[in-house]
Amino acid sequence: MVLWGANSTALRVLPLQKAWRGKRKPLMVGGSFLNWANSGLSPGNLLSLHLPFHFTVFFHNGDAVWPNVHESYLHHSKSRFKSIKKLDDAVLLYRHMVRSRPRPPIIQFNHLLNAVVKMGRYRHAVSLFHDIFASGVLVNQFTLTIAANSLACLHQVDSGFAMLGTHLKLGLVPNVVFFTTLLQGLFLQGRVRDAIWLFHKLLNEKLCEPSDVTLLVLIDGLCKAGHTGKAINMLNLFDEKGNYKPDERAYSTIIDSLCKDSLVDDALVLFAKMMKKGIPPDVVTYSSLVHGLCVFSRWGEVKEIVKRMMDYRIPLDVHTYSILVDGFCKEGWVSDAAKIVETMVREGVDPNVITYSALMDGYCLQGKMDSALELLNTMIRRGCDPNIHTYNILINGYCKSGCLDMAMQLLENIPSIGLKPTVVTYSSMLEGLFQAERCADAEKLFNQMVENREYPDLFTYNIILDGFCKNHRVPQALSLLRVMEAKSPTPDIVSYTTVINGLFKDGKSCSAIELFDALPSVGLQPNKLTYTSMISGLCREGLLEDAKDMLKKMEKNGCMPDSRVYSELIYGLVKKNEHCDAILLLEEMSRLGFSPDNRTCEILLKSILQKGPDSTLLQMLLKASKCHTTTELMESQTSVLKTYDAFL
Repeated sequence: MVLWGANSTALRVLPLQKAWRGKRKPLMVGGSFLNWANSGLSPGNLLSLHLPFHFTVFFHNGDAVWPNVHESYLHHSKSRFKSIKKLDDAVLLYRHMVRSRPRPPIIQFNHLLNAVVKMGRYRHAVSLFHDIFASGVLVNQFTLTIAANSLACLHQVDSGFAMLGTHLKLGLVPNVVFFTTLLQGLFLQGRVRDAIWLFHKLLNEKLCEPSDVTLLVLIDGLCKAGHTGKAINMLNLFDEKGNYKPDERAYSTIIDSLCKDSLVDDALVLFAKMMKKGIPPDVVTYSSLVHGLCVFSRWGEVKEIVKRMMDYRIPLDVHTYSILVDGFCKEGWVSDAAKIVETMVREGVDPNVITYSALMDGYCLQGKMDSALELLNTMIRRGCDPNIHTYNILINGYCKSGCLDMAMQLLENIPSIGLKPTVVTYSSMLEGLFQAERCADAEKLFNQMVENREYPDLFTYNIILDGFCKNHRVPQALSLLRVMEAKSPTPDIVSYTTVINGLFKDGKSCSAIELFDALPSVGLQPNKLTYTSMISGLCREGLLEDAKDMLKKMEKNGCMPDSRVYSELIYGLVKKNEHCDAILLLEEMSRLGFSPDNRTCEILLKSILQKGPDSTLLQMLLKASKCHTTTELMESQTSVLKTYDAFL
């Protein structure tokens, strides 16, 4: 959120907040904009509707002030109150200012109001504005803009619109800064259509001339709301007609959004257009492209982008380096990722917690827990404090490596270093305990989690459902699922698939089928894993006709079967000596480019060897293997020979 102080210069960018999606009256889209605005409430009766807390209690209660409050005011006013970090200090200074005669100019009140906003005390800032207005201080456009900004951050942008009427009553003309603040406020509340309407209203009725900041707010809001295409249209519109041409920030915002939407080629096209127009990309632009290309392992192009940065003397920053470290680790190139960190230090770029965490995750993925722990000590030694995400990575690594006692020790030590375990921390630990069949410890940890007011989410509950099923506690899993249905969190298709699979493995096929049939009634559709679990379970129970029907239902519902589905069904058919149907499925599997898994190959070969090497099943198996790599073909043929030799 762009916040303006006593002049038109943007002072600070506030973090975006999650859009509020509560019920509201729709923004008016017809009639005269200014006539509608003129019906707005005045601050005196407007703000008290929303804010039970009132600053007047603090401002005019006669409490003692600092003995040297005037000297303090003179000192802080020279720096625009930027050093004021506590609300109580701002209150005392305001009391002094409002009692002074003559009063300080409005610009000083604006600076103090802005200092309160910088503390993140938006509700208090609005109350402070109310008191300034009620005290008879003559406010200006910038006072109203700061107040509107605070209202927007509180998801009360409609109250910000009501201040348009206050502008008119005070003889003030709303400027581009004020309208841009309202535009951002609409995006904060997820009101994309209203934001687009407001922008077009500004253009069509010439209420103000949009600035480059207005365009950036519009493009950023559209991209964050998932409307990258509309953002591109707006970019093109300004490119062709606007007085303010899009700069590298506008292009970089869309390029970043395209990369996050996995549309890297489109991002590269826009990047080329940007270069052709003579708009120089900055490190943010290049970093977005590097990230998008790393995700798709397009390392040749990553190398070209990094080389271009060096050619244009654009140094890689910590964000770019961190992207490369993370990408290398995900490819398994952990040693090379460690060299990147060494290069950073050598080039004078300090790795941050994100860099170290990415490298630590790489070590953990390879089971190199000693290296991960050594890295933790290194980052602390270099003055980079680990955050809870860092410890979550380490705990998860220990759990995956079977070192549960080390993971538990880390978990117990987290509060002593000033951090609080999150739901992710507990979830990783619970998964590790269930995998080690330590169900009692998992239950104890879950209770501890709730006692610490870290409430489990759906991901945590799915881990518990899976843990119960894999530890032969299927009735408990089913009971938990029913509790989730009745309360929260609402189970998803993963929850139901987990329990369906568990019921089949527990020999309760009827309950599994009933649960599957009930999915539409809870508004869920089976996914590929659900169908696979059903087909596998039905085959194990010898219900082959039901399994074949399930395959047809899967295809009819647009969920295409994969190699695993075919393998499960072929295995069940061959096990029941239904070779004709197995051959038909093998032919279909071959046409689709799939080959059976090892378990299915084994039962196929056993059946083949009973009929000799000229078996029709053998020919079909080799034909299926030809659709794949030489390695897979050799493995299949080697398996055939080994089984055949054993048979002989």
